Amino acid sequence: MATSLLLTSLLLFPLAIAANSGPLPAFKRIYQFGDSLSDTGNLLRWGKMFYPADRLPYGETYFRKATGRFSDGRLILDHIAAALKLPFIDAYLNTNASFAHGVNFAVAGATANDLDFFTKRNVTMPTFKPPISQQLKWFEAHVNFTCRRARRRSASCSGKFGTNSLFIFGEYGGNDYFPAFQQGKSIDEVKSYVPYTVAAIVRGIKRIVKLGAKRIIVPGPLPFGCMPSQLSAFSGVADPTDYDEFGCLKPYNSFISYHNRYLRALVSSLHREFSGKGVVIVYADYYGGFMDILRNVTQLGFDKGGLLKACCGIGGEYKFDHDRPCGTDGVGSCSEPGRAVHWDGVHLTDAAYHHISQFVIDQVFSKLAF
Repeated sequence: MATSLLLTSLLLFPLAIAANSGPLPAFKRIYQFGDSLSDTGNLLRWGKMFYPADRLPYGETYFRKATGRFSDGRLILDHIAAALKLPFIDAYLNTNASFAHGVNFAVAGATANDLDFFTKRNVTMPTFKPPISQQLKWFEAHVNFTCRRARRRSASCSGKFGTNSLFIFGEYGGNDYFPAFQQGKSIDEVKSYVPYTVAAIVRGIKRIVKLGAKRIIVPGPLPFGCMPSQLSAFSGVADPTDYDEFGCLKPYNSFISYHNRYLRALVSSLHREFSGKGVVIVYADYYGGFMDILRNVTQLGFDKGGLLKACCGIGGEYKFDHDRPCGTDGVGSCSEPGRAVHWDGVHLTDAAYHHISQFVIDQVFSKLAF
């Protein structure tokens, strides 16, 4: 009972925990770019979903309805917005949205690289989603529209995208690598994609800085080797020495750690390059936030027995079947999503995203003060 009450308080009152981090910067807006870790409804309006985030049980824990978020409730972005005392940030493709507090350009399935990158490497992308380059076009259109409207009112739009606006650029990378792995590419071969993927992220950051961004956090991907989807693909095949103490696949976690080190180094370089212009660019360690859950699973109230199992899934050791994803006929959620880390085998639960958001707030938000 005590654990249940604790989890309820964690889910319903994120501001109380965020307060432990000290005063947060008074951001008035958030601009989000990325993929399914941060999509609040763009893919819902763009096209067909493999994971049906347009219907329950997606959204069941917090919203009590499906919203296009790939979780049982809120995402990292939503928890950060709550900590900043801002409303949820609407998806760019939502024609009924209010963008008074920012815009979310993230699309589930989005890549850092453009389609020709994958074509040249014989990686098939059957349902290619808007990559960084397209999301930047949307942002530029939004900037132009906002500034034209401001000029008609004899007002300035410069403050809309300055120090009191938080930009979250990513994460990106997962969708650049997953298809290649699924199509039989080796880790060493996919490792050669990393410099190109990170270079695309860096170009995007430079573009939003040119358009006025002053406070930017750049997240890296979560550990692939801990995902039920990846674990189930190697169940009974991988060498026992490939697993770490948590049961995650070490080779895939080492790969994504390589990506994150590469990204972190270039983010630090960008920060030095632009710091003289009042721009702050910092790396956000989503990977570290996830691993912090694994190291402190019991203290945080998660179910240790189901640590690497999908809450919404079916079949096998990891409750994941690619042919029967969460939300399809006969595939429902577990009885206590608030104690689960993984939602559908690829995405996380509201509770897990809440902890990662707080980890990031504690880690980087003091660097963003203005």
